[in-house]
Amino acid sequence: MADKKNSSPLEDRIFELEAALEAAQTELETAKDGQVRALADLENFRRRQTEEQATWHKRAVLGFFQRIMPNLLELSLGAAHSIDEAAKSTINKFFADLSKHGFNKIEPQPGDSIDADRHEVLMAEDGEPGKVVRCLELGWEYDGHVVAPAKISGTPQ
Repeated sequence: MADKKNSSPLEDRIFELEAALEAAQTELETAKDGQVRALADLENFRRRQTEEQATWHKRAVLGFFQRIMPNLLELSLGAAHSIDEAAKSTINKFFADLSKHGFNKIEPQPGDSIDADRHEVLMAEDGEPGKVVRCLELGWEYDGHVVAPAKISGTPQ
């Protein structure tokens, strides 16, 4: 850099342009950093919105499902005690369709191990310790989470 007193107007102009270029490059870097941050913030916002939307959807579905569970129990009992094969077939198809959408029956069989997360023991009966004796009422799970445990009779350990 030339001494200001002995520099020519051309050198002064070069000095000014170099300073302007340096300022513009700094401003560009700042703008790029801001753009990267803004894009990251937007992506985080989209991800959070997607997660929240899934949570809201799941809560709405579970709320509806919990309101109709007594009717599902009645349908299940009706199918088990009906002699009408067409009605049984329709009810079983309905349960199969529910299963396709993430709703699954918890229907423990005699001899299954008692699972405290999936079974609610309502009464004790004689049998093999720690095993289900009878399923008294179906349980339900949605998307791998127990909505209502199956009510069973079992043998204490």
